[in-house]
Amino acid sequence: MKRENKTRSGGDGPTVAKLLVNPAGFAFAEPLDGSESVYIPRGRLGVALDGDEVTVRSWPSDKGFEGEIVELVRRGRTRLTGVPRLYGRTWVLEPDDPRVLWRPELVAPGSGPPEGMVVVATITHYPSEPRDALLVKIEKVLGPPDTLATEQMKILLERGINPEFPDAVLAEAQGVPQAVQPADLAGRDDLRGLPFMTIDPVDARDFDDAVCVELLGEDLRPADMRVHVAVADVSHYVREGTAIDDEAALRCFSAYLPDRAIPMLPHALSSHMCSLVPDEDRLAMVISMRIDPEGETREVKLRAAVIHSQRRLSYEQVAAELEGAGKLTPVEIDRIRLLRRAADRLRAMRLRRGAVELNLPETKIVLDQDDPSRIRDIVPSRASASVAQAYNLIEELMLAANEANGAIAVAHKLPMVFRVHDLPDADKLQLLASAAETLGLKVDPEKLRTPLGVQKFLSLAESHARGQALHMFMLRAMAQAAYSTDNCGHFALASAAYVHFTSPIRRYPDLVAHRVLKAYLKRSGGQAGPEPVPAMPELEASQAQAARSSLRERATADAERDSKALFAAAYMRDRLGDRFEATITGFGSAGIYILLDRPFVDGMIRQGALERERGELYELEDNGVRLVGKRSGHALTIGDKLMVEAIDASLQRRKVDFAFVSRLSG
Repeated sequence: MKRENKTRSGGDGPTVAKLLVNPAGFAFAEPLDGSESVYIPRGRLGVALDGDEVTVRSWPSDKGFEGEIVELVRRGRTRLTGVPRLYGRTWVLEPDDPRVLWRPELVAPGSGPPEGMVVVATITHYPSEPRDALLVKIEKVLGPPDTLATEQMKILLERGINPEFPDAVLAEAQGVPQAVQPADLAGRDDLRGLPFMTIDPVDARDFDDAVCVELLGEDLRPADMRVHVAVADVSHYVREGTAIDDEAALRCFSAYLPDRAIPMLPHALSSHMCSLVPDEDRLAMVISMRIDPEGETREVKLRAAVIHSQRRLSYEQVAAELEGAGKLTPVEIDRIRLLRRAADRLRAMRLRRGAVELNLPETKIVLDQDDPSRIRDIVPSRASASVAQAYNLIEELMLAANEANGAIAVAHKLPMVFRVHDLPDADKLQLLASAAETLGLKVDPEKLRTPLGVQKFLSLAESHARGQALHMFMLRAMAQAAYSTDNCGHFALASAAYVHFTSPIRRYPDLVAHRVLKAYLKRSGGQAGPEPVPAMPELEASQAQAARSSLRERATADAERDSKALFAAAYMRDRLGDRFEATITGFGSAGIYILLDRPFVDGMIRQGALERERGELYELEDNGVRLVGKRSGHALTIGDKLMVEAIDASLQRRKVDFAFVSRLSG
């Protein structure tokens, strides 16, 4: 399928968009259809607030697309956090978020709000004209500012994530059955005789997928295999129109923070009836695929089923068996090795197609087991080679299941919410080519318009002295994955069609996919489970869900990233004055972005401080690779190793600042 980056046309009518306000007073409207953002200058915001859903009219300008707000569709914020202050006789709330440009007035402040404490306030009145007031009422006190607990709650509120479930949701959850009922088995395939097992992190509490593989033929020669991927049938328990479903659609995703998980579904579902625990009957959607020695899949069969997982394993246990040092039974060892062979076939096929794999480790916050408020270390999330191989075993099977369902959706023209990933941006690829050449690696940007071209570039970057920087530039050039009913394929996976299907406990788009697929199975005479089977949604409903899912995914990812940054700042507060080895990861208008080797913490060297220390002005080259001193020609380059000193760590800003000490290489 042809892919193209979406743009806006000056002749388009008003577009629905989410408003993202800059503290400086201007804003960008991000269209829900994924097209190019629209610049809204200072003075044209009217009564709109950051996070509001608006319609905008736009036209081409030297800033890309410029526009104005036509109509306010939906308010995005219902609550604010901040510190109450008394100005004259009026109590106001000083918002923590600088994107809130109004100074809200407190209503019914009583004898005096807790001045100096951070509070959560509910918005009771939105301005209807620019001179109107924004009124708020204190809901609860969070605590003193600049503490880990208070700042963590602020992040959740800023991103619209509620750590508590409403009473109506909890009441419904109490009615969830404790075991599979006989009526639940109607319209299902009985697969309880298959040796399914789950493989998850050692501390996992919910198991939304289980796997099983059968060897078809003699093991003395390469034979076909049949892989079964079972995914918890969440749609059986979470019905449209219920309080649980309304809340899940509002949340869209589970959030995973350093010290806790905030689930999309209440515990009775996520950790019990929708968790494929061992030695219990569980309802599932199962997709089965025949895999030949070349990794090609055929004979795909999807159905509602009942399974009975025989074993719960951790990635560490599987890794030990793959190294030959485990303690499982011979039968379990054989099953693991057969699963690994199936995954190897699928992986080889993906790589031949050109699947892209970026080598960019994430940050892992290590907390004290006895005291979760105490941060023991911050490390890269790289696992050992054997544990990574165990993770990949499951990942390959999940990717194959998602692709198989994507193919079903395309073949039968279903109103599906696809997971899409467009071509890399052409201008960003030109910048990448320029940056790579500066770092000593020539690349044709046109060749990076195909997955195989990107794969080859990353392979060359792997052995390059500044390979990590090249991987980062490639990431910045890539489009952002999103949800859409307009299937443009998945560039990074080199996949023609891809549907998130395997995690309906923690992702609402997967739950929507299950409903669409059940409706298709009923229509085509397949096994769709007991009545009532979900109705096939209208395309417009799927489009609206795709747009909301993309927005909530970004908000959830931002909350997870901000929370890690908060914990990193808290960890570094006790290390001010210490010196660390670091690597330059990028440059911005404010200064130099760096990453410490150990602890694995991001930070910044402010350019103003650098210029004062070095006694000269610095200028950033156009391709963003080098910062060069105007007088001396002294250059700092992405990938350079530095010695730095920690000088400030702010919980409220979630930032760590460093001073430049010396350059270690480059």
